[in-house]
Amino acid sequence: MHTAKGVGLTLLVCTSLLITAPRADDSVGGAMQTAPHSAIVRLQIPLQRYDGGQRHHVTEHCSGTLVDPATGMILTAWHCFDGYMDLTQPPKAFIKGRWHEVRLAAHGGAINNDWAIATIINPTRIDTPAMQYALKELSLGLNVTMVGYQRMGSKNNSEWLQATTSCKITSHHDDWIETDCRLHKGASGGAVIGIHQGKPKLIGIISAKSSEGGVWFVPLTRLKYQLSPP
Repeated sequence: MHTAKGVGLTLLVCTSLLITAPRADDSVGGAMQTAPHSAIVRLQIPLQRYDGGQRHHVTEHCSGTLVDPATGMILTAWHCFDGYMDLTQPPKAFIKGRWHEVRLAAHGGAINNDWAIATIINPTRIDTPAMQYALKELSLGLNVTMVGYQRMGSKNNSEWLQATTSCKITSHHDDWIETDCRLHKGASGGAVIGIHQGKPKLIGIISAKSSEGGVWFVPLTRLKYQLSPP
């Protein structure tokens, strides 16, 4: 449990992700987006962390969003990379049936600035369409869709599948925007999508689950100096 400005936060990193079924009144543009989003990718990030003086090897499973195939730019959450990078095992992104090595290019550096930019080391092989993004101010009550990956099936026979749920923005805070989405561990770095100028656009990055039961995300306006105007 992490606490920031008096609000309890639970990070959404784990080897599994569960998303509750959307409520009937939650929609984006009047309809759920049920088709897979090819620009939203799986990430595997090998790390070394110290606990009680002992070094442990861990692998974080997160999601990210491809926003520029030419440079291989992927937006995700900083806390997915929080640890000592295992230089013998680079982070990887799973795109269209194959793994691609990535590197951490920039990040917010703290849980209250929970964004990261990863780039594919050899992006010339990427032919997946990117997701368009919008740097816009987000109002209370706005309908949004959150998309990430979940591990379905039994422990010994499971596969990662993309999952989608919709909800609304319920409050603004200094470091995050809160929604009434219901996510469990595993959704970190996934996409928050809203309708902008009549089209679905990436507007934020899934960060953490609050003690109130909602989900916090980092708006892309936080990255206005890192991203080119769309």
